[in-house]
Amino acid sequence: MTPDSLATACYYPHKRIGADTLQKSMTEDELRAEYVRAMGSDLGQLCQELRDDFDWLRRKWSNFQELFGKGQERIDLLNTVASNFFYFLHRLSFEDAMLHLCRLTDRPRMGDRETLTVMALADTISDPGLKASVQAKMEQVRQNCEFARMLRNRRIAHTDLATLREGRALALPPVDNANIDTALKSIDDLLTLVEDQYGLPHVLLGSDPWGAKPLVYHLQKAKRAIDDEQQRWREAAKGAAPNS
Repeated sequence: MTPDSLATACYYPHKRIGADTLQKSMTEDELRAEYVRAMGSDLGQLCQELRDDFDWLRRKWSNFQELFGKGQERIDLLNTVASNFFYFLHRLSFEDAMLHLCRLTDRPRMGDRETLTVMALADTISDPGLKASVQAKMEQVRQNCEFARMLRNRRIAHTDLATLREGRALALPPVDNANIDTALKSIDDLLTLVEDQYGLPHVLLGSDPWGAKPLVYHLQKAKRAIDDEQQRWREAAKGAAPNS
């Protein structure tokens, strides 16, 4: 099974919340048809593809936060279980998130190929008022994702020699959760602006029973079992020791 087919097999259908409806699950084809019906072919297909790709990024970042964004106790657990593995996973997942932010906000055309990017939205909108609002939001998105582009261009996709030799901490500005949360919110606000204009209900990401949260639960359970077993061995060894 390829990584893409595995991701598809494990990916949950979208759930949309309307003002007067209960939660409704929709398949990919149903969702695309709903966007095209509301927005027309070009804008509808583009906006649905962007929403799908953006929600995949949100899903990945949510799992990252569940593993690495819950404080020192969580980090201690991961270090106890498999410190090197979780270090690799942290770095790979973080860099993947940075690249994903860049892809979503790249230029609409790279060479002779079109790209899936929120920067293509304004060109597919004919209403002047909506186009102006979308362009303003696009500029906010561009500014809020500039940190990711700098990381991509100087460390992740390319190895900038000055950055390498000076040290990343000196050559690049620090990135924290607030930077990424702000970038994600600005993209969500942009997509929601267009969706609201055409009466599409909001997207809700359902909880993932096979994501990071159950993994952490089982790691915690295993660690408690190991700790209890070690305590029993210590007590048994203490009881078997000859009296001094």
